Amino acid sequence: MKYMGSKRAMLTNGLGTLISKEVNNYARFVDLFSGASFVSWFVAENNQIPVLAIDLQKYSTTLAGAVISRTQAFDSSALVESWITKSAKKRNSSKLWKKSRELSKHGSDIASYVHESRELCSIKSKIGPIWNAYGGHYFSPEQALTFDYLLENLPTNEEERILCLAACISSASECVASPGHTAQPFQPTVGAGKFILESWGKDPLARCKINLEFLSGKHAFVKGDTITDDAQNILNQLRPTDLVFIDPPYSGVQYSRFYHVLETIARNTKSVNVDGVGRYPALTERPQSKFSNKGQSFAALKELLVGIANQGSTIIFTFPSDETSNGLSGDLVIDIASEWFNVQNNTSIHGNFSTLGGNNDNRDARKKSSELILLFKPR
Repeated sequence: MKYMGSKRAMLTNGLGTLISKEVNNYARFVDLFSGASFVSWFVAENNQIPVLAIDLQKYSTTLAGAVISRTQAFDSSALVESWITKSAKKRNSSKLWKKSRELSKHGSDIASYVHESRELCSIKSKIGPIWNAYGGHYFSPEQALTFDYLLENLPTNEEERILCLAACISSASECVASPGHTAQPFQPTVGAGKFILESWGKDPLARCKINLEFLSGKHAFVKGDTITDDAQNILNQLRPTDLVFIDPPYSGVQYSRFYHVLETIARNTKSVNVDGVGRYPALTERPQSKFSNKGQSFAALKELLVGIANQGSTIIFTFPSDETSNGLSGDLVIDIASEWFNVQNNTSIHGNFSTLGGNNDNRDARKKSSELILLFKPR
């Protein structure tokens, strides 16, 4: 799963150690901005307490729920046959599939291939949202149709359904023809054409099988839960016995701009209206966080910390030490929190962080930075 600000590396570089040291002192672990869900998975798989994962976006809570909502590993072999093989058979009998296969036998002219792919995917489909919204842009016609058939044939059993949907989300992230996130697809230029062909050459069925097997083998010790909502709206549900993990947005651009394709898959409606080069849904369909608005981020941070302090919960907070594009910094987090909490850990981890849109031409795609791992205990 390609995800900006992922905590996967930090879990092996100080964050995992701190969580493991603290978590057994609490009755529940609450991941307020669960993102790609690596932290929720880590806690659920290694500790005897339930995890509550919260995020504004459904793709995030789907990924979390695929693991933390189960207490046993799942045998995915039957699902491969009943879901993936079944979807492939239905897809293969489709007229759009035959046209997609024929088009894939293109020559060396990438611009013509992309143009013809977009023309083909303008044909209205009632199968699912990916063909018309993203075919010929983020995905090849073959990939787009495959994802739509996978979504149409999801199991009805809830435990199986969330596993398969999470596998789709992860596979789409791996196949998508974009520079790392889904803010903009690659365009058929001389420089980027090879990346389109590389991405479009990936098989969604094979990726789904791998991701399904991977996710099926993971499970929680204690069954957890998910909530798709703004973190501010669930503060009254927190308790003094909660260990709350906070890794809020650090970008002045809404994260929903970068992951709208994955959100479309998670929502799985029959169609979605998109526009522009990025193929964005309407702004009203993209969740908005105050943390990604420079004019609101300071007030949002203070409201969050005050709300948690009032509930008496303990916090593990991660944030870049330097000022970020939403106007916040690790030092500012400490200054605000110190009014209500005792700072008992302040560790700095060095690494490379996404510049959210850099392509190494106009600006670097990643830059060196440091991130703080903070422990706040209520006064």
